[in-house]
Amino acid sequence: MKKKIIITVMAVIVAIFAVGYVVIGNPIVAVHNNQLKKAVTSIKNNETVTLNEVVPFEWDTVYTFSPYTPKEEIEKVIGVKSNSIKETVNEGMVQLIFVKDKKVTASVCGYADNLGYDISFVDSVSFENNVKFSVQTSVSETTEIVKLTMQ
Repeated sequence: MKKKIIITVMAVIVAIFAVGYVVIGNPIVAVHNNQLKKAVTSIKNNETVTLNEVVPFEWDTVYTFSPYTPKEEIEKVIGVKSNSIKETVNEGMVQLIFVKDKKVTASVCGYADNLGYDISFVDSVSFENNVKFSVQTSVSETTEIVKLTMQ
């Protein structure tokens, strides 16, 4: 009887995790996305930073793609298949896919106004590149946006 209860409880726990993974996606990606937002939005205006200094989790390469790039093409370019990868549906969206050891560690896809930040570069940046970004903060009617632009 005890064994049956333990097996039932374990099955329920596994089911809860499976449903959570389907609904919110990879929890590590969600945590890293939140950490990235906090790190970027805390940068002071008019600074020059590198992503190595800003990104609070481990990563090898970060990618961005032209608007409307199909998920299949994104996966082909980065060499990783992941449910965390989203396609942009508008030119005004921020898309960042951080990869570490052939795994997506963060995947941001949204509007700068909603995210509170924008990071602009072409194609991809690797950790080793140590590329510099200039920081400009702008304030709209509803939100402050921190914009990092590749120098």
